Amino acid sequence: MLKKFVKWTLIVLGSLLAIVIILYAIVYFKTEARINKVYAVSVQQLTIPTDTTAYVAGKHIAENRGCFGCHGPHLGGGRAFLDEQSPVGVLYAPNITSGKGGLKYTDKDWVRVLRHGLAQSNKSAWFMPSQDIYQISNQEMGELISFVKQQPPVDNTVPVKSLKPLGRVLTFLDKYPLLPAEMIDHNFVVKDKVQAGVTAEYGAYLATTCRGCHGIDMKGGPAHAPTEPPIPDISSTGQTSKWQAAGFITAIHTGKTPEGKQLSDAMPWKYLTFTDDELKAILLYLHQVK
Repeated sequence: MLKKFVKWTLIVLGSLLAIVIILYAIVYFKTEARINKVYAVSVQQLTIPTDTTAYVAGKHIAENRGCFGCHGPHLGGGRAFLDEQSPVGVLYAPNITSGKGGLKYTDKDWVRVLRHGLAQSNKSAWFMPSQDIYQISNQEMGELISFVKQQPPVDNTVPVKSLKPLGRVLTFLDKYPLLPAEMIDHNFVVKDKVQAGVTAEYGAYLATTCRGCHGIDMKGGPAHAPTEPPIPDISSTGQTSKWQAAGFITAIHTGKTPEGKQLSDAMPWKYLTFTDDELKAILLYLHQVK
């Protein structure tokens, strides 16, 4: 009787193991196909300005579109989104300067990665939030690239990126936004210039940078790391809906909310340099997000 029980137990365990192996094989090859997909896109030809005005404007855009929050104060990379201890994989923000370990990008390469989320190979970049910035105007795109290209070279080689089994499963289930090229409308028609103003429409244009953390609906979500707080709802159903413009401006400029709370360092308020009018426009938009 015991032998029969052991036999059937081994059969059941063996069957379950076979099913797991088959399912993971499907996950592996499906994610590999997505990672290695080569996109056929028409990369826009942009003339990149080199004047001081464009440089200053580009710095402002870089500060408010999250470049420094990920790539560091000198854009030399190194921030660990997933370190070697992570069960998901290994992923560090790359060095995007021209120094050792950095990028050797042409103007067309910069447009490719920012507009389409694609590396030079025309395969998707990893975890680059191009889906949140690809719609910026041609003027601002040129200014942003102008600023990044003129940064002093930083010598820094970050660890090689990789996905672990859990990371593949999360990517397969679309629970981890690994591949930005999948989230971009590659035929989107970009405006040459966007009119600034204290309007909800302009606020929506600026607030696309908030989506990377707060979500498309601005409803927030779970923390990105155990040491970080949950990401708050900043839509019309969140605490931000109770804030007036002055309180919102103070919170972003100083890190102190109208309730007297300190914003977490997980919120990159220290890097943001939005003007008061830009913040007023963003708040008008957030108050309209249902």
